[in-house]
Amino acid sequence: MATAREVPETRTTRTTRGGEEEEERKESDDAGARGNDDETDDDSPCCRFCFEGANDAVPGLELIAPCACRGGQRFIHADCLLRWQRMCVVQSPTHPAYWSEDTRSNVCNVCKTTFTTPPPSRLTLMSSFTGAEIAAMLSNDFLLVSHDAFSRTLREKLEQMPPGLRRICGYEHWVDGTYLITEVIESEEDEREGGEGGERGVGDDSIVAVNLNGRTDLNEVVNGESRLFELVEDVRRGATMGRFNLEYSITGEGAVISAQVEDEDEERYEPSSQSEEEAEAEENAEGTEEEPSENDEEEDEEGDDEDDEGNENENGEEEDGAGRNRVRLVGNDAVRELLSPLGAVFSVYQRFRRRRAIDAAFEEVALEREVDVDEVKSKVEVECFTGGPVDEDNVSLCLVVGGDNERGFVKIEDGVSSAISVAFRQRVDGCETFPPGTVVKTTDDAGREVMGVVTRKSGDDEWSVATALGVVRRAEKDVYVLNASTRGKVLVFWGTAQWSRAQLLGEIARGHWGLTKMEPVDAARADDAYRRATAAGLAFAPLTEMTETFMREAISDMNRIRSTGQIARAASPAPR
Repeated sequence: MATAREVPETRTTRTTRGGEEEEERKESDDAGARGNDDETDDDSPCCRFCFEGANDAVPGLELIAPCACRGGQRFIHADCLLRWQRMCVVQSPTHPAYWSEDTRSNVCNVCKTTFTTPPPSRLTLMSSFTGAEIAAMLSNDFLLVSHDAFSRTLREKLEQMPPGLRRICGYEHWVDGTYLITEVIESEEDEREGGEGGERGVGDDSIVAVNLNGRTDLNEVVNGESRLFELVEDVRRGATMGRFNLEYSITGEGAVISAQVEDEDEERYEPSSQSEEEAEAEENAEGTEEEPSENDEEEDEEGDDEDDEGNENENGEEEDGAGRNRVRLVGNDAVRELLSPLGAVFSVYQRFRRRRAIDAAFEEVALEREVDVDEVKSKVEVECFTGGPVDEDNVSLCLVVGGDNERGFVKIEDGVSSAISVAFRQRVDGCETFPPGTVVKTTDDAGREVMGVVTRKSGDDEWSVATALGVVRRAEKDVYVLNASTRGKVLVFWGTAQWSRAQLLGEIARGHWGLTKMEPVDAARADDAYRRATAAGLAFAPLTEMTETFMREAISDMNRIRSTGQIARAASPAPR
């Protein structure tokens, strides 16, 4: 009986196993026939992504050649290329520092030439994810508030980091962040610069904000810190030479810092070439002229053993059993190391510098007003905040509560002394019944109960109150005091947070942040701004492919909040 191997008209060499094999042989014969025809005709072009042909009647399904590839890789549907470019942008980090590293959306990964069809701008794409309403809310006097799930995830990561790394990673700035947008810096770049949809995007403004939830307590003073930082300044100016010695300990009674600068013999002290270990070895070798006894030698050996057994803490400093950190540092480089974010006393030095700046501002106002410093302090209180991770060594903005009739606060960018001066004058000239900055509860013109901040006396028995719904004027009997203002209040922010518009929209699209309109009471009671904003309801971006995986668990909350109409309310202009 003849087998399939013996049939002359077949093109296969495999034995027939059934109908399925026969169908395969038939397809092979058909392919061979097409192959013969292709010897005379060119291949029909197809998309290198979906392998489908062109359909010029449908926009986006026309075949284009966006790079230098040839052969089967030459053509691609315009829509297929756009989907690829969109996916690359979605998968890339939102921070601009990483945008130039990912060229997949701009450059062909085969021939390495730039696509003639540029990708959509990051700004346009992120705006499509968040929606036009939320994109329009990135303007002055709106609050940018971190989602609870986002803050919770950051806390979990921070718990696994040593203190120094926690300070430099920046996560602490975003946990329960309540950022007041204070400035929008318009981009000066041309819309078409670098090609339409370039990495910097179209109109990619900079968003500047300060954290109302970043209050720091400057009243915490570490024993010995004044002496330490006086020496630091001397070393920095070159007024003091020698070996800089620091001991930093934490006991049951609190933290203690002791420091001194020891004079060194020039022949023996060479910081540029002598290591710290060599210097210690020289000191140990000198000792005293009296020869040590056997007991002394035994004690020294025991001490050495204890030192060897000492553990290093998370900052890399030696820590003994009593919890004392001993650091020996030399010269300006050592001082910079000591005061870096990874240093042992960075936060102590930061508080010291801020406290000294505030004290200097009070003295300047007292001199200007020709009054005693204590009198100025009796009429003005200052609250300090870490505004954000950008330039947090310098004052970026001050808010004087009650200084503006509509906002309920006034922005001062001329320094702390200018803000204190405004608050002092406001308190001296204000009415004793309801001083400016007093937080009250009243009703608006529609009879709805609202909270507000008294800004000034507008009549014989009438006060102007700044509320979220506008300014109302009320008599004393119609106002209920929630928080009496005994002193004028100044909020001082050190540093800012800054994003490009495309970057921030990307983070909002991932679900990290929500937005709402700021209320005047948020400045007067900044410590409660986060709770009020989250309780009132935030506007979040809808669920898209940009939404972070861990944020998807909170989608029900997002949808519920969006259904409350918060976006419609928040999209209206904030009080100016």
